[in-house]
Amino acid sequence: MTRGLLLRTLAVLLPFAAPAAYGHDQHDWLFGEWLLCEDPDGSPKDALQFNSDGTGMVVRQDKQTEFVHRRSGDRVEMLANANGYAIPIDMTASPERDKLLLYSDKTGSTSAYIRRDSGLMESCTVKWPPSNNSFKPTPLRGAA
Repeated sequence: MTRGLLLRTLAVLLPFAAPAAYGHDQHDWLFGEWLLCEDPDGSPKDALQFNSDGTGMVVRQDKQTEFVHRRSGDRVEMLANANGYAIPIDMTASPERDKLLLYSDKTGSTSAYIRRDSGLMESCTVKWPPSNNSFKPTPLRGAA
């Protein structure tokens, strides 16, 4: 899939990810930084940035990956642009909405992300990025 085709596909899907489609008030809890807290599989360490316009960023020490997102019930659906491929990622929010859970069909394990401002960092086995380091994702191309 060419980069142009992927970007057009994401542009078509973006309106479906827009918070206005679901009612902005119920989605405020999702917006902001989410830190990797539990990762039984030892995957590359990352953090997530969810923006109110339906876009977001997976941030790793060595790279950033753009995504679009939407919420459906207790699920957060993401479509990430990974090296020109559209990768679907489905996460589940905890009832308290302070954790996002990512289940791996491949390993049967569940990783957890927490909101940076949740105060749960002390209980995490993975601490990335460090609590004193707020990651600064590069703005998406074309964003104001």
